[in-house]
Amino acid sequence: MLIEKMHGAANTKIAKFILGLITVSFLVGGMSGYLFNTNDTYAAKVNGETISQQTFMERYNQEFETRAAQEGEAFLTQSDSPAFVNALRQGLIERLVDQELLRQYAKELKLNVSDEMIKRAIVSDPNFQSNGKFDNGLYQQILAQNRLNSDTYASILRGALTLEQMQKGIADSEFMVPVQVKENAQVFFQKRIARLATLPLSEAMTKQTVSEDEVKNYYEANQKAFVQPEQVKVQYLQVSADDVAKGIQVSDVEIAQYYQDNKAQFISQRLAHIQFSDEQAAQSAYQALQNGASFAELAKAHSLDKISGENGGELGWVNANELPKTFEDTAITLPVGKYSEPVNVDGNFHIILVQERKEKPLDEVKTQIADLVRKSLLENRFYSIEKNVREKAFEDSKSLEAAAQAAGVTVQQSDYFSRKNIPAELNFPNVVSAIFDSDIANGGANSEPLNVGEQHFVVVRVLDHKAEGVKSLDEAKAEIESFLKREKAEKALMATATQLVDELPSQPNKLPEGITFSSPQTFSFVETQDPILTNGIFSMVKSEQGKTVYKVVRNSKGDVIVAALEKVEEGTLNEQELAQFGAQLSQARQFELRTQLLQALRDKAQIEINDAFIKQEDEN
Repeated sequence: MLIEKMHGAANTKIAKFILGLITVSFLVGGMSGYLFNTNDTYAAKVNGETISQQTFMERYNQEFETRAAQEGEAFLTQSDSPAFVNALRQGLIERLVDQELLRQYAKELKLNVSDEMIKRAIVSDPNFQSNGKFDNGLYQQILAQNRLNSDTYASILRGALTLEQMQKGIADSEFMVPVQVKENAQVFFQKRIARLATLPLSEAMTKQTVSEDEVKNYYEANQKAFVQPEQVKVQYLQVSADDVAKGIQVSDVEIAQYYQDNKAQFISQRLAHIQFSDEQAAQSAYQALQNGASFAELAKAHSLDKISGENGGELGWVNANELPKTFEDTAITLPVGKYSEPVNVDGNFHIILVQERKEKPLDEVKTQIADLVRKSLLENRFYSIEKNVREKAFEDSKSLEAAAQAAGVTVQQSDYFSRKNIPAELNFPNVVSAIFDSDIANGGANSEPLNVGEQHFVVVRVLDHKAEGVKSLDEAKAEIESFLKREKAEKALMATATQLVDELPSQPNKLPEGITFSSPQTFSFVETQDPILTNGIFSMVKSEQGKTVYKVVRNSKGDVIVAALEKVEEGTLNEQELAQFGAQLSQARQFELRTQLLQALRDKAQIEINDAFIKQEDEN
């Protein structure tokens, strides 16, 4: 296959599609060569089958790069945290184990996907089509952007289609008859009309009193509840690309020079190729071309890249950096209409034909070049500042002033904070770890520049550190008083509300002074603003013969409420809505069944995780 190990934009919608396939494709855990290497150390073993460390790292790097491209700074900021990386690795190995379990189960069920099915799936995939027809050039470019070759993608697709077969089997085994769908819809879309008499908790709390003895007794009985977390006060400085970008100008001379030095970046070529596994076969084909043979016919007859081969080796229009460097470097040196001698590209041999070439003029790419030059100048200046800040922070460990002057920023200072209320400017895993867990935690030293995003770093020093301890009675007094008042208020309100529920059926107008029922309100699961209150309303028994039903419920603010349920309207849907609802129910049930299947497979499986490798305990 032509396109292997290539770099491209991984944040396109097609890249996300590919990642989706990859997520399920590792069912094909035993694929030779690519997925498993029996010589390396294991990451996990599932019923004797090995998930290798090579497989784990390939998948980890792939997911890491894709998430970094999709989520940008937010992801990169977290990736410096050992805890975050460990969670990422733990989550991945659990998914790989699940996928291996499903692969083994699919094998047990004798599920099979033929080569013809794979080819048909590729050709009919809209992601690989232009104007409704399969476009091999587009197909090759998409694989290139995701560092895949055709054989690897076929393996990925085989796994995805195998899983699809299994999921179809689950779907066929789980169905709901129309009556069941209708009954579920009636409940889900049911509307309940109720009036509410609210007994406000906050108001009741103001009427409660708490004695000094009650506070003291509660404190002595619950001292563990008043642990004061460790706290710090810090100074810090932060430098971002925005700080550095001020004043950067790009001249026309710099733009013209970049264009001359990098013309290959602005050239598109329409290429074709013939791929061989060994040099001897490639040389034989080259001699045939020299003797007048048709390039297209040789590609159809001999190219290992079968999909392009069927089209005479056509790869379509290709831009810079979409193909391996050796391939592109060879193509750019060829005159239009000429083919190359066999060239080794990642272990395969290619004869490359340049069919057309287009060069974009300077005026067309001037803005693009200005952005590239500005980005390069910014990077150089930013990393120069970072280097100077690092040196100054180390040389003068008693202050951040010298480092701040080197960066052209000011030193900032925080109040005391714990791990639970970290200032937003410092709330990054690696910064938090440096403040609380590193050598600088006890003060007297500056941190190194800590990367918290793309071209954004923080340097921090701890001014004061308070160890974890138990709050004194005076420090905890206000908190205890509030809690005890709430407890007393809730008890009083529940007693009042319970008495009202008992009396209202016979005396519907009997309410305490200052408390009235609201106008009728409609509650449903479809539109719920307060889940606690809605669940309380739906826990009430339906009224009989139009009688009002009363019950004590709560809302999310903690208020005690006497609810008067007056009417229940069953949900009604038309045929189309009912069909859509049924499909959603079926999907939810299928997901539940898949979860249950995985749990059952795990319960009877022998699973061994290499914790030292996953937690990187063997790494320096």
